[in-house]
Amino acid sequence: MKVRTCGTLRVPPKPGGSMRHSSIGERILATIVTTSIVVGISGHVVGQPLPETTRPWTYTLLEGSQLTDDCPICDRLPIVAPMRGKFDLQLLEEHPLFTRYAVQNISFTAGAPFGHFYKVSGQGTFQLGGEVALLQAMSLEVEIDNGATKTLCYMTNVTGLVERLWPMIKIQLFQTNGSLTQVYGLELAAAPLREIWFSTKHGFHPGEPASATNYVSGGDVISSAGRVVKRQHELTARLGFMPVVPDLGLDALDILPKSEIGFSTEEGGFSETLGIQLHEGDALSNRGRVLQSYAELSRAFGPLPPPADQGLNALHTMSSDEVYFSIEQDFFSETLGRTIRRGDLLSSRGQVLRTNEQLITRFNPADTKKDYGLDALWVWPSGEIWFSTEEGFYGQHFEHYGHGDLLSDQGYVVFRNLELLNRFAPLEDLADFGLDGLFIVSDSTPLPAAPRFESVHRNPASGVVELQWQGEGRVFQVERAGDVAGPFAPLSEIVPELSFEDTNSPGTNAFYRLRHW
Repeated sequence: MKVRTCGTLRVPPKPGGSMRHSSIGERILATIVTTSIVVGISGHVVGQPLPETTRPWTYTLLEGSQLTDDCPICDRLPIVAPMRGKFDLQLLEEHPLFTRYAVQNISFTAGAPFGHFYKVSGQGTFQLGGEVALLQAMSLEVEIDNGATKTLCYMTNVTGLVERLWPMIKIQLFQTNGSLTQVYGLELAAAPLREIWFSTKHGFHPGEPASATNYVSGGDVISSAGRVVKRQHELTARLGFMPVVPDLGLDALDILPKSEIGFSTEEGGFSETLGIQLHEGDALSNRGRVLQSYAELSRAFGPLPPPADQGLNALHTMSSDEVYFSIEQDFFSETLGRTIRRGDLLSSRGQVLRTNEQLITRFNPADTKKDYGLDALWVWPSGEIWFSTEEGFYGQHFEHYGHGDLLSDQGYVVFRNLELLNRFAPLEDLADFGLDGLFIVSDSTPLPAAPRFESVHRNPASGVVELQWQGEGRVFQVERAGDVAGPFAPLSEIVPELSFEDTNSPGTNAFYRLRHW
């Protein structure tokens, strides 16, 4: 068996020069390494290198994206339709003062009251940079189908003002070739994400696909793509909880290098495998070990009285010696001489990175003194923080933010809770199912060195191709093609695994490519 690897080193987009991060983001490497590995099976295994390519970033539209259909001479209000979808951003050129990208594979849908429905497709360019100030410019050529007519629209941005931290994009576009009877506008709020993995506070029965036996519990890890990533029993199987209970809940979630899943449970229990009592404040591993105990996580704070289990609500691993987390119960820190609150974002190095007030201040909460807790957490390379609170709260103008809504510390809603669950169509009539664990699959996440296939074997009896690999990536996806030059198409879902079985492999040639995030 011959296996070769190949890869592409890509310098990440740096708007206006070197990317600068806030204090939270400074320790995150800026270099992005994208790697593809190809192995082939044709009776026996042969290997060929993959041609070098620059991987585009997939962007997803967020809350606030919308399409406007206006008639300047008509006596009607503009039709404003919430819009969702995806597009790709491909690096074209990078200069000291600006960076240019191709906007590709635009696929948006927008729906409005009274039966209006729109489809948007096309391509364009996006530029970020500037000599005096950071500015953005986007030009699109899109086809907008309103169900009755298809209109070719040329669109450009209303203003060059940059509203969100890179790699987020927020931009308003207007149609330059509109008519007196119809002019379109697009407002894009987008982030480079493929899927959002999370857990809920309350379980539910999915309506899609409808099944009375397909119950999703609060201890399961699920995806915004509408699938269950891991059942709770898969997370806890190697820990040997005794007595066996149906579901311990899931409070914190992170995917570590080599696809190891870190998590905490809502209830503690005795581990027969480890022979110790596990606590709800412990960071556990699906591989049957304790990543960090509650005492280790809080030790640098010098808690008084000496360590009690304060619980673990949010978890984000920055490095082997630093973990970001939040707790369920307040405690006094002798080291800092202050009370550590349940809504504060903490570092295992003994720092309060953000207070709860700082996290939500841009939402202008009606009660500025209250601690609303911190349930879920994700930190972007720029230092921007996505999170959920343990309790919902109101803004000063009666806007409500639920405990299951995904928020940004920059002051905008990323997704409402029911939209995160939209693909599942829950049968239960709840306005908010809560949001506990959080992990983002994003092309912007700095990648480690290339993974490698360790075993590629076709079972002669069943024809199933068994693939195993090793790598520092957190999640992986297997792609397959009939020719080494491609085109390659996704074969597996994005998974936190180091193996995959191709149960529908063609009988002749098959070439496999491994992607990682």
